[in-house]
Amino acid sequence: MGDASTTAPPQRAMPRAVRIVDRLSDAMSLGAAIALVLMAVNIVIDVIGRSLFNSPFAGTLELTSFWWMPTLTLLAFAVTERHQEHIKVTLLLDSLPVRMRQIIEGSVSVLATLLLLALAWFTLANAIDAEELRLAANSTPPIPIWPFKFVAAAGIAMLAVQMAATAYRHFAGLLPRADSLATEGDVS
Repeated sequence: MGDASTTAPPQRAMPRAVRIVDRLSDAMSLGAAIALVLMAVNIVIDVIGRSLFNSPFAGTLELTSFWWMPTLTLLAFAVTERHQEHIKVTLLLDSLPVRMRQIIEGSVSVLATLLLLALAWFTLANAIDAEELRLAANSTPPIPIWPFKFVAAAGIAMLAVQMAATAYRHFAGLLPRADSLATEGDVS
């Protein structure tokens, strides 16, 4: 049995809305993983066709550019935010008391949420326009682009919602974690 000095403080239960946001981020990251696997299969088929049969898989460049890469990056942003794995420059924040840092980072997260919601809105409007035009890559065969513009809007919207959950975590004192504060400034 440990004494009181080594016992970790009890974990505060996350609100249900934050838990739902976290699960949705996980689900979107699964979509990103599927896009990564499909991109790899697409490229392997192209390389095999090009090398062995002198016949590349038609549309590989367009599929990679307009389908796989945007899907895997935009759907993975939210889970990256959830785990606090985006690159941060904390030079000015490192010298602040923890509570002040939490307030500042929470405020920045609120601002980022609002900006991301605006970006998601404009991306959705662009996706709707692209759908009406049935936008496709100028390739043989034509590769439809418009469905993946909706994926982009969903990924950005999910990042905005996850950023709001991050703001909650900052204001509730759950971020930054004490263990991350000890290692952030280390360059070793």
